Amino acid sequence: MNLSIRGRMLLLVFSGVFAALLSLGATLFYSFEENSRAMENQINYLRDFLAESMGGYAEENSKRRLREVAEARAQHLDWELVSMCDDVYMLADSMSMIMSNPQYHNPRTLDDTRYDSVKRGTPYIRFIPELADGGMSESLRNEMGIAGNIADILMPMGNAYRGYKVQLFVASADGYLIAVDAPLDGDGDENGDYTETFRERFRANYDHRQSTWYKLGQSIDRPAFTVGGYAGSDGRKYLACVMPYYVNGEFAGVAGVSQDEKEIYRETKDIIIGHDHSNFVLSSKGEVVFSPESEGLLAAVLDEVDLRQAEEEDLAELARLMVEGKSGVRSIDLYGEIYYVAFAPMEANGWSFGVLIEEDEVMAPLRAVEGEVFKSIGLFHEMIEQSFEATGRRSILILIPVLLLLFYGSGFMASRLSRPIRRLAVEVKELAAGNFDKKLRIHTGDEIEDLADAFNTMTDELKTHMKNLELATAEHERVRTELEVATRIQEDMLPRRFPAFPERQEFDIYATMDAAKDVGGDFYDFYMPNSNHLVFLIADVSGKGIPAALFMAKSQSILKNSVLMAESESDVSSILDNANRLLCGGNDASMFVTVFLGVLDLRTGHLVYGDGGHCQPILCRNGSCDFLPMKKNSMLGLMELPYDQQSIELLPGDTIFLYTDGVSEAMNEKEEQFTEKRVRETLSEIGEREPEELLTRMRDILKEYAGTAQQSDDITMLGLKYNGNNVS
Repeated sequence: MNLSIRGRMLLLVFSGVFAALLSLGATLFYSFEENSRAMENQINYLRDFLAESMGGYAEENSKRRLREVAEARAQHLDWELVSMCDDVYMLADSMSMIMSNPQYHNPRTLDDTRYDSVKRGTPYIRFIPELADGGMSESLRNEMGIAGNIADILMPMGNAYRGYKVQLFVASADGYLIAVDAPLDGDGDENGDYTETFRERFRANYDHRQSTWYKLGQSIDRPAFTVGGYAGSDGRKYLACVMPYYVNGEFAGVAGVSQDEKEIYRETKDIIIGHDHSNFVLSSKGEVVFSPESEGLLAAVLDEVDLRQAEEEDLAELARLMVEGKSGVRSIDLYGEIYYVAFAPMEANGWSFGVLIEEDEVMAPLRAVEGEVFKSIGLFHEMIEQSFEATGRRSILILIPVLLLLFYGSGFMASRLSRPIRRLAVEVKELAAGNFDKKLRIHTGDEIEDLADAFNTMTDELKTHMKNLELATAEHERVRTELEVATRIQEDMLPRRFPAFPERQEFDIYATMDAAKDVGGDFYDFYMPNSNHLVFLIADVSGKGIPAALFMAKSQSILKNSVLMAESESDVSSILDNANRLLCGGNDASMFVTVFLGVLDLRTGHLVYGDGGHCQPILCRNGSCDFLPMKKNSMLGLMELPYDQQSIELLPGDTIFLYTDGVSEAMNEKEEQFTEKRVRETLSEIGEREPEELLTRMRDILKEYAGTAQQSDDITMLGLKYNGNNVS
């Protein structure tokens, strides 16, 4: 029959009746005191070890999880902003094409907010006060009728935003605005008549040309973001992405997409980290542009408040790091409390996303576990001490008749009782040293055996956790290997042998591509469909990474097949029409590709070329470099539209430089772009060089300009020099 420690001590007291109580009591007292001190020392050692190891691990794990959440949400919001930019690009290009080609469109009448009931999902038109009062000429009425055809673009785009408070619009410099509000989910009043709302919002003295977003769109040449407040909304704000559109090369108005601030909160409210946390977005100027907080330092207000100038040093330093595009986790003192802030950059507009949570909430699980462990250890220690004290008190009451027997028996019993405890202390030290394969084999049938079993369970769980970490590391290595293979495959798809045509003296050609990620979306190609013509092209697929690489492979194959299957290799417009039609088919992901395609007659220098929304090439002739005249066409893969082609006669010694937007939009440490103008000026400064030397010099200049700034887009360049047909 197994007895507890208390039972054994009672047995010792019972035996002491037959021994000398005084000697046995003294011996037991001394022995028990020594064992108690030894146990207390080991328990203190174990407590310190657990507190240090568990605390460090829990804090690092919590910070890592916070950082991963912030980076994932920042990437998601970034994708939403990029999508808004893409939609604005499409609106602006579509409006430019409609207004530049009125002969292809019939006038169209839209709902007028002055008279008609306007519902969400239905395009409508409104006017500035001068026009609304009847001051419209017949030519302006005709222009607005042609402009009404943009409704065919606005309606499907509005449906794509279904369920969100989003408005898509084009605002003309002539004083009219065409827009559609995305329908909301459900069929209640939310999608009902909005006429009265508009009449209140667009009051009689409202002129969109005086608004902040319009002036921003008028001053830029690419999509940009702005934050503003609704009139009479008590501080409620919106996020707008705008860019200009042009008609026959002249500024004609602003296209844009605006989104209610509630939609931004909706995108971030599902982050579940604890019971008390807050998310916010910081602009590149250090201002809180979006936050659910209604007051305090992290509240989003229309007044410009740069947190980098905040009196709280921790908050100011945090704001500086976020503006610089850094990511990480910081501990700050805010409102008299300690908070953890995880933050990550949003690449689309230079903003930064942050998650704020109290330190107590982050460390609460650790402190709860730590408290339970220390409580169990303390109870065990208290139980041992109480047992020792009880035995000592009972020993004093034992009679002395068997003093000699008690003297020898007490030493034996004390040693036997303390042996499992000493053994436990020795083996716990080995576990603390990291030997998780060690098992405590103590079979005393009491609380010491229970404690040994608990330690064995703990080591099994630690061992399992370490094994899971090894598996996760192996999986990460596998993914990295697959990305390396994908990179090699993509590189093999591009012509990389130079000189490409050593037997042909009429031209020299050279190209390079530096992907921003392991795999990229840019590509170039060149080949000779026959002995007299050279086909060359450069393209940029929307997005980055694996999806862009797959669409790049598809686009490259379709473009080459379209060239080879064309009735005439010089019919560039038909080649682009056919390639666009094939790319539009089954393009559920709505990806697109910008393309410049040229066909050079090597006998005469006659170059036929066409554009699909790509960067304007540069022609260098006699030491002077200028942009190649080019009609703008739509990107391939979005909608079936006709494509124009142009031609030019190349002279011996002429060089054409093709590039993607990764060159013109390369950023330095100050987040300043290289720009197309600087590309042209740099080519002029480099002077007449062979294509390989020219591209090598341009790559060196781009690297020097970027400095330590991280490459954000694929950088692809192609240089072609025409030597003439009479080269010996």
